[in-house]
Amino acid sequence: MNIIARASIAIYDGNAPVFPEKASKPDDEAGAYLSALADKIANSDTSRTTCVEPGGAQEDMLRQFIIKPFKEAADALLMAMDETMQMLEIPRSGFDMVVFTFEQDGDPHLCVAQLPYRKAVVHQIDVGEDGMTTTRLMAHDAVMPLPGGKGAAGFVVNLSTGDIRLKDVQVLTNVGSRLLFSEALFAMAATRSTKEAVKVVADAIAQAAPVEMTAQELTPAVKRAMSKSIEEKGVIDVQNVAEEVFRSDPEREALIEQVSRQIAEEQIEPVIPVENKRVMAQLQKVKIKTDTGISITLPRTLADDENSFAVVDNQDGTISIIINRVQELKTE
Repeated sequence: MNIIARASIAIYDGNAPVFPEKASKPDDEAGAYLSALADKIANSDTSRTTCVEPGGAQEDMLRQFIIKPFKEAADALLMAMDETMQMLEIPRSGFDMVVFTFEQDGDPHLCVAQLPYRKAVVHQIDVGEDGMTTTRLMAHDAVMPLPGGKGAAGFVVNLSTGDIRLKDVQVLTNVGSRLLFSEALFAMAATRSTKEAVKVVADAIAQAAPVEMTAQELTPAVKRAMSKSIEEKGVIDVQNVAEEVFRSDPEREALIEQVSRQIAEEQIEPVIPVENKRVMAQLQKVKIKTDTGISITLPRTLADDENSFAVVDNQDGTISIIINRVQELKTE
């Protein structure tokens, strides 16, 4: 299903950008590409939730997509971004800048993305006037990045709420290196991605943990507590995570307070939304590595089941790993 309403693409492959004279609904293949692109930007593990300054010129520019025809709003946005790129001397070649709208969960959304070109060799089939077929390889210098790849950067904004999911990239400007969308083209609030926020929480708990609690104990306990919080609440509740990790420690109240102070100092919200499916998947797995080169990845439910998985201390000081109830074993 093609959910893209309208799209406008500025092409930066020469000395001057080419802006579209009209905007239209993309065909199904292009619509599928743009839909996948918006999904990647919103759900990448490097994406973060942010916003523009309320009541500012940039918020008004985004709001134009609700109150004005798409072409008028898209033209104004593309021209404003282009003027900023010229002012900051950002190289204006080697990419497309695409602006498109769609509806999701009943709300209108806008996606703005930069698509850097990559080089590729493709085949072409030619049929001559004599009916003879020839095949050849051709080099292309302006191939779009895969929608699920890491090349594209941009943001998706819910036009009803103003919430933005941003996947940014560094560019060189005349005032130094800047983040393309959040610092150069727009002024967006400084926030962290879900992945970064999760790491800050894990580090804060590690700093608060008593010295006798080893990393081998602490790391899976933190992941287990985060996964449990997501399952029960749909978010990572930092206090609940700390309570779960330190539930048997006699100094648990002091440890939880230390974690809360550290989180506040790092300007991390005490409740972290988890839009990122990849982060959720990582928290639901347990990875084990041994000094003998063995690496095992287990679903958390299996690792927590004592009847299915166990780590045993041997009398000679070594450790054995036992995996029970296996019905089939494959070697790849």
